[in-house]
Amino acid sequence: MKRIILTLIALSCFSLGGYSQSDSLKVSTAFTTHVIFPTELTYADLSNREVVAAKIIEQNKNILAVKAKCIFEDMTSISALESNGKMHTFIVAYDQYPATLVIDLRKEATMTDGNVSLMRKSDAPTLEEVAAGKQALYHIGARKYGIMVLCENIISYSDMTYIVLSLENRSSVSYNVTDATFVVESKKKSKRSVVFEQTLFPKNRHGSLSTGAGQKQIMVYSLDKQTLSENQVIKVYLYEEGGQRNLEMTIDTKDINKAGNSL
Repeated sequence: MKRIILTLIALSCFSLGGYSQSDSLKVSTAFTTHVIFPTELTYADLSNREVVAAKIIEQNKNILAVKAKCIFEDMTSISALESNGKMHTFIVAYDQYPATLVIDLRKEATMTDGNVSLMRKSDAPTLEEVAAGKQALYHIGARKYGIMVLCENIISYSDMTYIVLSLENRSSVSYNVTDATFVVESKKKSKRSVVFEQTLFPKNRHGSLSTGAGQKQIMVYSLDKQTLSENQVIKVYLYEEGGQRNLEMTIDTKDINKAGNSL
């Protein structure tokens, strides 16, 4: 009982010290608490792995799932690092029946003025916001084997480039692809000259390109800001897992260099 009282006092001190509710987590052995971040997570650490388990969700890497391994009285902590460099530290306490099982930190990306919620213009868009945007490009794509892949949008924001891909499966067989491969290539390849190719490695991704028959999926990639010379293009390659229905499309110089920053 004494430890429980001390725990409650300590939590009150943290609250008075400026911690918001999102900086404290209540976890249980019976329920899983999920924390949703604005961008994907690159790191998570537990101060006490014997009493609490946490993992980054594979399908949505901006979600951290947390659950108690056992009933515990002393507080512990969890730290998580977003891909945008923001670090979060949570004070964790046990509660058999937590009042909140989903904590959405994406709400911190908005400011409320009366009844109007305003997006902070200085903040880069999240991958989820980019994925929810309207299609802006219609001329970049490839169609083969009943599969259609399109580059629906290219957004340049500060030092980042966002590329939105969609894949529609009009065939009768599911299409599985782990990822898209981006390669900067020369427009004109000659056997007499050395061709320098550069593979681009996305910093983050959101969504999926694997689709069932008759389905459509959206995938958003964020890369370091890209600019191309007049004789360069970006080739996008999709390699089917366990199959030969491979696709490729070309993003031209003007498409990259004229990318805007609006969704």
